Amino acid sequence: MLILSIMFLTFATNLKAEFKTETIIQGSGSKAELGMRVQVHYTGKLVDGTVFDSSVPRGAPFVFTLGQRQVIQGWEKGILGMLVGETRILTIPPALAYGTSGAGDTIPPNATLIFDVQLIATSWPPSLNEFKTDQLLDAQKNGSIIIDIRSANEWVETGIIEGAKTITAFSPDGNLHSDFREKFFSLIKSKDTPIVLYCRSGNRSKRLGNALVNQLDFSNVSHLSDGIIGWQKDGKTTIDYVETN
Repeated sequence: MLILSIMFLTFATNLKAEFKTETIIQGSGSKAELGMRVQVHYTGKLVDGTVFDSSVPRGAPFVFTLGQRQVIQGWEKGILGMLVGETRILTIPPALAYGTSGAGDTIPPNATLIFDVQLIATSWPPSLNEFKTDQLLDAQKNGSIIIDIRSANEWVETGIIEGAKTITAFSPDGNLHSDFREKFFSLIKSKDTPIVLYCRSGNRSKRLGNALVNQLDFSNVSHLSDGIIGWQKDGKTTIDYVETN
């Protein structure tokens, strides 16, 4: 009966635990803001002091973007507003951590978590650039790789921009085309390569461009915001598409 009472008390305490932050080392650098990419070193512990994870022995900080739901809610709240160089202790209740499910074999259900977090660096992540016709022409002159991501029947119908590579990005059902990844990465060897995407009206190129920037960390991606429709409306010419094996 005593054991059951202690177990119930622990369970109830964990559920009622409050979110808290405590700064133990002041920072003096830039402030972590929503949308920023942040680098942190951390050590995570249970309330009994058991360490379940730490970036410190690995020697590499953990990197994520604030506000993108890439981490638990307690981290989103606790790291927001930190200054580079600052170290905080975050006390995170289950509702802002892993809740009633826990996480694997290391974090039990309804666990309150304690994190020592040091903010190492902040930066604004790259964003997708929106190009008009003249900007695409300038980019092409400066060595950017131009990629037409439409389907083959569209290439035949309107022609393609001279010098553009042709890689179909999406299948008719809207999913990524089965051949896209292989063809794209055989052409693009570095995430710093300047790329300009275009499609019919700009919708597909915007979708793909945002995925390359936000999910795969490409740093120099643009798209023709009005697509081939805008290109032709501006009086620019295309060349016939010739299928190659």
